[in-house]
Amino acid sequence: MAAPLTAVRAAVRPCGARRAAAAARRAASSQSIFEADPTLAERPQSSVMSPLASVRMGRTEPSVFAEFSELSEKHHSVNLGQGFPDFPMPAFVKEAAIEAIREDYNQYSRPAGHHRLVDVLARRYSPKFDRDIDPFTEIGVVGGATNAIFSALVALVDPDDEVVCVEPYFDAPKIAADLMGATTIGVPLRTDWAETSADWRLDLDELDGALTDRTKLLVLNTPHNPTGKVFSKAELEGIATVVKKYPKLIVLTDEVYEDMVFDGLEHVHIASLPGMFERTISVFSAGKAFSATGWRVGHAIGPEELISPLVRVHQASNFSTPTPLQIATAIAFERGAQEGYFAEFSATLQAKRDKLCRLLRTAGLSPIVPQGGYFLLADTTKVGGVTTEFPLWEAPEDMPLRDRRDFAVCRLLCERAGVTAIPASAFFSLGHRHITDSLARFCFCKEDKTLDEAYKRIVHSGLNATWV
Repeated sequence: MAAPLTAVRAAVRPCGARRAAAAARRAASSQSIFEADPTLAERPQSSVMSPLASVRMGRTEPSVFAEFSELSEKHHSVNLGQGFPDFPMPAFVKEAAIEAIREDYNQYSRPAGHHRLVDVLARRYSPKFDRDIDPFTEIGVVGGATNAIFSALVALVDPDDEVVCVEPYFDAPKIAADLMGATTIGVPLRTDWAETSADWRLDLDELDGALTDRTKLLVLNTPHNPTGKVFSKAELEGIATVVKKYPKLIVLTDEVYEDMVFDGLEHVHIASLPGMFERTISVFSAGKAFSATGWRVGHAIGPEELISPLVRVHQASNFSTPTPLQIATAIAFERGAQEGYFAEFSATLQAKRDKLCRLLRTAGLSPIVPQGGYFLLADTTKVGGVTTEFPLWEAPEDMPLRDRRDFAVCRLLCERAGVTAIPASAFFSLGHRHITDSLARFCFCKEDKTLDEAYKRIVHSGLNATWV
């Protein structure tokens, strides 16, 4: 069944109105943080800024993941909120780590990555990008994809810059931009009616209207978290056409789910398109690739003039990524390619996606079927018993996040059913949070018994009996 998203049927503003809105944003950026985002002022002061913290920290928002992880632990909930597998990493990856430690790869490596790993990565990605990637100047190995994103923002963004994020979005780029004093602008994916994640679309006129001469970075994510959308080549070509209108604009593309694409679809790297490598930083995660999220090994690929400053920031904070895990990652990529691991892993996740979709439908929720990644969004319109100040889709945009309906639904699921999901409005900027007041994010990279237990808890809680 398709998920109704009546709330997103607002018309896209004309180009002139968008330009006016951009001017208003620039004016707002000179205001206090509470004037720019009234929801910040509604938070308990302790959650905004410690008396000893810098003023920059006041620009950041509390993490929705921390809030619901704590709630999940308190209620001993089945955690389908956070994106980590609860099944073991492959045996050959474990063996690679043991092998690396026993061979005494235990000292610092070069900050940009051990030569053995960058050589493997250059061979892996050169065909994908249709160019010869220089392992020593166009690859940076860092402490996970989040570290790569943070390092890129610190290295490239100044306080007067603007960062445009395609939303809903993973919050790491916004947090880093806020800390740098930059202005973050969200351009939302939109849909009137979604059966699959392909139904979410980016309006290129709206994107163009959000960009200005002050825009330093465009942040893109594919396969997309949280919708599961896999941007097609045609869609990426359209984005590239808009990007090329702005000579100084850089694209930061989060592609950590690159090997988790379903239904025979193909993941396309925007940096592989004509004229895009020179202005793109592509970010990847070995932790996601090998179900080892605690390893914190990631890598960024791009032209030397973008990778070099990123690595310098990484060097200042971490110096280098743990050497034995770099060597293990190099071995794992080689063995994984030889043994057909990546296709097998994608098929495994597709089966888990299908299973969770079936279970949620049976439990009374309407999943939007994802094309890739770890996550899906499910429509919660039928959930009753939710106590909020405003009816569904009628809440004011400046309502504090924790008071929105999707937060209330997710708290209800956690407290009464013992199942954790993440409210989707947390992935949007002020002005667009109403788009997903009826949606919650569920993670399916879990063992089948975990997914089965979540289903049983929802049904046995009696919550589904209140759904209309």
